[in-house]
Amino acid sequence: MSRSKRPIPRVYIFHGDDHATRAAYVARLRARLTDEGGDWAEWNYQRLSPETHTLADLRAAVLSVPLFVRRRLVHVVQPLEWGKDPAQRATFLEILAAVPASTACVLDIPTPLETGRGRKPAHWLLAWAQQQGPQQVYVKALRAPRDVDDMARWLFKAAAEVQARLTPDAAQALAAAIGTDTWRGLNEMRKLALYAGDRPITADDVAALVEGDWAPDLFRWLDEVGAGRMDAAWRYLRQLLERHGPGYVWNMVLRHFRLLLVLRDALEQGAALSTVAREWRIPDFALNRYRRQALRFSPAALRRLYRLLYTLEARFRAHEITQSEALEALLMALTPTTKAQA
Repeated sequence: MSRSKRPIPRVYIFHGDDHATRAAYVARLRARLTDEGGDWAEWNYQRLSPETHTLADLRAAVLSVPLFVRRRLVHVVQPLEWGKDPAQRATFLEILAAVPASTACVLDIPTPLETGRGRKPAHWLLAWAQQQGPQQVYVKALRAPRDVDDMARWLFKAAAEVQARLTPDAAQALAAAIGTDTWRGLNEMRKLALYAGDRPITADDVAALVEGDWAPDLFRWLDEVGAGRMDAAWRYLRQLLERHGPGYVWNMVLRHFRLLLVLRDALEQGAALSTVAREWRIPDFALNRYRRQALRFSPAALRRLYRLLYTLEARFRAHEITQSEALEALLMALTPTTKAQA
């Protein structure tokens, strides 16, 4: 019993600011070409750009005959440059309409195109694609995640692409550390997958391997202090200074203790920590760690430490001490304060 085959599109439009996923879509099409053509695959792949090629080059590329494969792949980067002039745009669309079945023409566009919702008209390229129909033109909008939660969901998909497993806490940790940069997300995911091996990637793995803006290193430093392991705390402070530099570490310390003070006050007042976390942009996965460390100090002790931080900052701004010496003074002050709260 024969099945009717669906027509294969001749033009593919990938548009959006999710650069990693756009590249993955193009890579899949190239992989199909490699699977079929083997050593001939490179002979049947051509990359063009308006910056270095003309519309005549594009016409010649899409009309070229494949060598020992059924289809060749023409990959056009930033093609909208050919559409700025009305005459050029007409020629460009005429070439796209004439792409034969023996060519897959990919238009790789790094920005989202207007889809024509509400009163806004669709972008001229998408309007043309709608006229041609999905059997001739395949359109895929690939937008980057808009916030940490979106990015966490994106990371689960990226983990599947590299055959890795990711815990929910790890996804939140990685998203909080790198923001919505999908290129970096994919690269960090590959690194974490190699590190974790067969087991799932955890939030501790992210803290160990990924540098971000939520200062996971400071949790470990204060955990050493809280446990009374002062030799380890001094060693770890030196490692932090070597790894990040005193300016970065100082700014992270200021923010960290500010958050501990805010959370400690919220606990005293019986306020909802989730509300405080949203206001101060504390990642969900890190909230319990902040809470645990905040409870090691009384509100009065945290206020004293916070005043000390600003006194030390005034001193190094007056060139009386260095930032490294300020951090050492803080650690000396933390030792009796932490023991008193134990």
